[in-house]
Amino acid sequence: MSYRYPSDRKLSAVAYLLLVYALKNEGLFKDLPEFGYHSNGKPFLVNYPDSYFNISHCRDAVVCFLSDREVGVDIETVGEYDDELATAICNDEEYQWVTASSDLTQRARRFTMLWTQKESIVKWLGTGIDCDPREIKTGNLPYTQNLDFQLITDYHPVENFYISVCKRNQ
Repeated sequence: MSYRYPSDRKLSAVAYLLLVYALKNEGLFKDLPEFGYHSNGKPFLVNYPDSYFNISHCRDAVVCFLSDREVGVDIETVGEYDDELATAICNDEEYQWVTASSDLTQRARRFTMLWTQKESIVKWLGTGIDCDPREIKTGNLPYTQNLDFQLITDYHPVENFYISVCKRNQ
């Protein structure tokens, strides 16, 4: 596998170790994970058919989520607010919520939260962002209205990042 930056190789190694740790922690570990890939490119565990995982990393952190059903996860560091990016990613309602605050730090947090939610949804679906990101609504997916999903978002103030997890309800 090729990596754009040397740090990506390190973060991928940490993600793999987190996956092995999660399997051990859940009492599932029997062999090192073997990966297969669905037709859409989403990886799965060949030798753990009842376990699903998703991995994400940003500049300073890695997250791995293990579940008994399909899952998507995203992690992002809160950066500077970029209005041009916000208008490209957010629909009108989301953009109004993001820009309701005059505080640029608050805007950056709100935007990052929405971005991680959208990323986790498309990673859960296994589609990647194959549509206009403004169409991905965290409360109501127009092209997946019959899917019942749970979206969890957590902010870590010390490290200044958001993690969002999306998975199907039981």
